[in-house]
Amino acid sequence: MNGYDIIYNNKIDDHITFIRINPTDIKVTLREIFNSISNIAWISSFDEDYIKDGFKVRAEATIDYISKNIIRSNEDEVTKNSGECLVSELARKTVVSEMKYLDIPLGELIKEKDFGNHGFDFFSKNNDNILLFGEAKYVAAQNAYGKALKQIVKFIGKKDKSDVIAIDKFCCEDSKRNFASGNKGFMAAFAAKSTSTKKIIKGIQENTDFQELIKYNELICIAVNI
Repeated sequence: MNGYDIIYNNKIDDHITFIRINPTDIKVTLREIFNSISNIAWISSFDEDYIKDGFKVRAEATIDYISKNIIRSNEDEVTKNSGECLVSELARKTVVSEMKYLDIPLGELIKEKDFGNHGFDFFSKNNDNILLFGEAKYVAAQNAYGKALKQIVKFIGKKDKSDVIAIDKFCCEDSKRNFASGNKGFMAAFAAKSTSTKKIIKGIQENTDFQELIKYNELICIAVNI
């Protein structure tokens, strides 16, 4: 039991996908998310010891922080911090499992921390070697797709360029060449309320930031029911 189901996964255009995730047991879901984040087996895929050691230090420090401040072992409700963490990791895991895209660890585990907004939350690569940059937003009282889309547009040309350095070791040369040529995609993950899927999709399609993002190679919108 993983505490969540994929209740919708469809194309709304050739290069645009909408996915909806429904956590069925918040306590189980949060535990699953923490276990997923804590699994650092991916580090062993690197050959160089200095890379393994560097990622290990970053990942373990983040995992320790999350366990003490965001998702605790007895957590049975979603807060602002755990909500954003849940949305990020559920979206990332779903893109990997449902779309068979590249599995890149959550941004918090692999990026060096800096001042201000740390950039995109999660990443992947599609089967056409296009890098995808993901932003997650949680708002307790409303659907948060507007905030996720707006943040992505704000980041384009700035945070994506700096984040490529962070994910460099996970990406093939073709994907990096594609990115340098302006070929890239985005993932908008957000907390959703009881609004129908049809109404959420309609609202997204009418959003001005969405209209900007559909110009890129791929866009994935991921709603998480919390």
